[in-house]
Amino acid sequence: MVNYRPIPEWLKKKIRARDKKCVYCKIPFKNNPTDRAEWEHIDNDENNICEENVTLCCKSCNASKGDKKLMDWLNSPNKKKKEINEETVTNIIKEYIRKHSL
Repeated sequence: MVNYRPIPEWLKKKIRARDKKCVYCKIPFKNNPTDRAEWEHIDNDENNICEENVTLCCKSCNASKGDKKLMDWLNSPNKKKKEINEETVTNIIKEYIRKHSL
């Protein structure tokens, strides 16, 4: 059983205002099933609920990343083929990489 805390509404509102497109592939969010916004925990820890870890990404990127570590996923052959890497992601992901690669 996962011991996970829900994301507070005030934080959801703040993140929705910040993340208008997928933080990984930058596809604009719409309401169709393939590019709908989904909640993403960058470090995969659903108990780490903070503005620096919780983001919005598209269904495709969320499913592809799954429980993989961020850099493992970004360095995978499929992501390289789709040209998603640490230079092409949004600033929130770049900042996460910068802080966690020290």
